[in-house]
Amino acid sequence: MSQYANQIGSALSDECWELMLGPELCGKFLSELPHCRIRILNSEISCTFKAESPQVIINNSCLCLPESGLNIEFQNVNCALLKKDPYSSENLSLVLTSGDRKEQITIEVPRSENKAIDLLTKKLIRTHEYLPNSGKIKSSRPALCPCCSKKRENVRTDITSHPIYHILSFACFVDQQIWIDFNRSMLSCSRNFAPSKECHPEGIISMASSEAIISMDLGEIFNSIAYLNNFEGTESTIVHCYNSHGHKLLSIIQQNTELFDVWSLISEREQE
Repeated sequence: MSQYANQIGSALSDECWELMLGPELCGKFLSELPHCRIRILNSEISCTFKAESPQVIINNSCLCLPESGLNIEFQNVNCALLKKDPYSSENLSLVLTSGDRKEQITIEVPRSENKAIDLLTKKLIRTHEYLPNSGKIKSSRPALCPCCSKKRENVRTDITSHPIYHILSFACFVDQQIWIDFNRSMLSCSRNFAPSKECHPEGIISMASSEAIISMDLGEIFNSIAYLNNFEGTESTIVHCYNSHGHKLLSIIQQNTELFDVWSLISEREQE
């Protein structure tokens, strides 16, 4: 283990270590870990899951974790930092932030993983006394017209006023796995979740499984389009969700046709 690894693993306290990190080095780092916890964050979605013995595939500048359904496009990674984990003194956090600071992924690793941490020291650039702005995610929400602003306020105060709340409620009632899929410039992820939901204040809804949890801000979803299509060999309902400017935020997938019938009924009522 190198001197730098000792410094990072035991002496890193209030500093942040900036790295020149590419997909190859990150892949080697992940492959050395028996497990890690991964957190994804953007303005509309947060997702946390545990990866056991991560298996890595690298395709040009894209790093893929196929078993986790995660892709990281390193061409759009602007800042890579290693810092202490704010939630556990036993862990360190590798934080990747996109150039527009609208996306961020955090990989939490035990401080005891000296061999993996040592790999990161090979691309150590500089240290920061404070977290630099390039490593801070910023909330980015499109400007709203008065009508959409009022709709968002209604969802913030009453989550049941949102049609996607009822779509997810029915999906949970059916008792089949639900797939959540989203694609951004730096991060894309597709994972299945057990049919359980938990609502939080201000329009946030979560889907949980034994290994992962995803939270969605329904206040940012203003429209949806559903259709039937083949998904993994089964006729399935696919619901695309959009923001107020018509940009797709995420897709909800369940392997049945009943969810489409429910979406159609809710959509008809919305138009009345």
